[in-house]
Amino acid sequence: MKPGREKKRVLRIAVALIEGEDGRLLLVRKRGSAIFMQAGGKIEPGETPRAALIRELAEELALEIPPEAPEFMGRFEAPAANEPGFTLEAESFRLKLGAVEVRPCAEIEEALWLEDSAQAGVPLAPLLELRILPLLRRERAEAAARPPAP
Repeated sequence: MKPGREKKRVLRIAVALIEGEDGRLLLVRKRGSAIFMQAGGKIEPGETPRAALIRELAEELALEIPPEAPEFMGRFEAPAANEPGFTLEAESFRLKLGAVEVRPCAEIEEALWLEDSAQAGVPLAPLLELRILPLLRRERAEAAARPPAP
């Protein structure tokens, strides 16, 4: 490595943009943090992103979901919210939930359904604020602009 160049510190994670039937988004807050983020977590060696997501949702929210339910959205990078100096490489999935009970478990202290991304007083993780919500807003604006199907 050349002098003056630091190696990029990366965390590989799998996360879910969880949408309720009413369009609200499910966010979680880890114990000891004030920041709300998407549910998910680190991808273990030898684990696929989808398998990591399913494992994390079961551990963090007591959600049992079929492997085909999460829809891949893409890979996004952003500064880590709770690990200063790290960059996240996030394999992001969309998951639409019906009326299911979500129960914060493990390191999750709180879960909330966000009605509006500008909801007052809700600090958001950089991945969510800088990458995921702008994509979601664009998708929703495009859908609203489409003429209704006959």
